[in-house]
Amino acid sequence: MSFWTLSTKADIGVCGFASSLPNLFKELSLGMMNLLIPEHEAKNLDKYPRFTAVWCVELLHEDYESLILIWLEEVLYNLEVGNKFLVDGQYMIRNLEQRLVCEVQVSFIDANLVERNLEIKAVTSHELIVKQLAAGELYRSIDNAIPELVGPAWVGSVIFDI
Repeated sequence: MSFWTLSTKADIGVCGFASSLPNLFKELSLGMMNLLIPEHEAKNLDKYPRFTAVWCVELLHEDYESLILIWLEEVLYNLEVGNKFLVDGQYMIRNLEQRLVCEVQVSFIDANLVERNLEIKAVTSHELIVKQLAAGELYRSIDNAIPELVGPAWVGSVIFDI
């Protein structure tokens, strides 16, 4: 696990750390899903039948912060509308002539089978970070409970409205 719960005054978030940008997207996605369920339920997710699909989001050349924002919104949409609870994925981030694309071979379970104890209303851009750390570069989170992170790596932080 390379994600941590990020505590704020009114909302909740996740901070992730990974060796690559696709792995950072994966850590932030799984971290968000982990926030929704009690700890004992996280240990039981493997007992449910899994399904696969490809989910994809893209936007005109902006930045990786915007891409993670719309990706996590897509994951929430699939949860709330499609009853698809994301449990894993193989992530590919591509920079195609004028567009940024996040394409994921997802593994999901029926969300109706999963006990949830939290509802995320929205992904926010408040204190949103997606950053590549150079070798030896330090990252200190706004939450002192999260350890100091040292590059080379990618680090990200997302806050959710609950």
